[in-house]
Amino acid sequence: MKNTYKLIAVFTILVSITMVFSGCGEDAESETPADISSSESVDTLIITITDTIGVETGDSSYVFGMLMEVAHGADGNIIALDMNRSCLSVYSPDGEFIGSIGSPGPGPGEFLIPIDFAIMADGGIAVSDAVARNISFFDSEGIFQEIIDGFFPTPPISIEGCPDRGYVGQSMSMVMTGETMDASLQLCKYTDSTEADVTYLTIPMEMDFSGGGQASLQRGPEFDFAVGPDGSVFVAELSDTLLAVSGYSPDGEEFLTLREEKERTPLTQEEIDAGSLAMSIMISDGEASADMDRVDNTDIWRNVIASIGVDAEKRIWVEMAYTDTPVFRVYDYSGNLLFVAVTNVDFTPVTRPSFSIDAGGILAWNRDPMDYPKIYNLQLLEN
Repeated sequence: MKNTYKLIAVFTILVSITMVFSGCGEDAESETPADISSSESVDTLIITITDTIGVETGDSSYVFGMLMEVAHGADGNIIALDMNRSCLSVYSPDGEFIGSIGSPGPGPGEFLIPIDFAIMADGGIAVSDAVARNISFFDSEGIFQEIIDGFFPTPPISIEGCPDRGYVGQSMSMVMTGETMDASLQLCKYTDSTEADVTYLTIPMEMDFSGGGQASLQRGPEFDFAVGPDGSVFVAELSDTLLAVSGYSPDGEEFLTLREEKERTPLTQEEIDAGSLAMSIMISDGEASADMDRVDNTDIWRNVIASIGVDAEKRIWVEMAYTDTPVFRVYDYSGNLLFVAVTNVDFTPVTRPSFSIDAGGILAWNRDPMDYPKIYNLQLLEN
């Protein structure tokens, strides 16, 4: 899953706009969610936690700062991007620390604010740096190879590798007209340059600079996306009234459309009290650091969808956000509902982690935990 919140937040930071991330945290004992529709005549499967990676204090290889993305490498290892430490940490499937990739700094193989990474077709890794405005490429051993820069106003912030070379990413384009800046949120495929090879969708978003030099963003639709093992691209609209998923072939032809109207689900008072997170970035002596501050939550409705992912069997995992605990609807490429999956740990709306479902399996992580950041290694218990 590659969430639009990340792209918009980083982009708006660079033009002095405050945006928010949702908080999450620690887990609790499980119960079967009561929000699964009784009209779904499919099996409900269980997702169980097999292990966690991360400690509060001790070995620095397992102490995280701010986890931005977690995914499986081509070899099945678990890779975690820590923004505060400006590096990728690599762990075996059993959670043993193997090594790190990158370090803080402005030079080759170094990062200012690394915001996302993608696993490439050859097993290498691409890392998007929001402040350096570039994408760094490493080989399958973690050795730095090259940089593509020249992106404006940012590089593609959320990125995911394609099986036939290149990567899919979310980016912004900007055009200033008088006192108004028109911005478009795009999802495109890139290979060797800053120019897109395929554009899957473009969403207009308006920015207004008339408020005494302070910019404001008139937010349009937001989305999450995932790339399947065959290169198909799936997009989930993040809406409080719609379950909306689209599928595109690698060359951009739409072949799947799922749309289902949903009633709005209000946030609980606990969620409202927990607030949201605003990211701030400071640059000093050529190096950048990031932090998160709590701000008032301005939205009172839950989205219908939280994230989307595709596994090795080409099954589309759509995580529901309107339910009190994580519920996944799992579809095939034709849009048929195959089964529903729930975790055997009852994450609450406030403690709910971020999930990553890819060809290597299921992972989750805490960006804003109540105790300390950690990675969950999960497994689907299939009949």
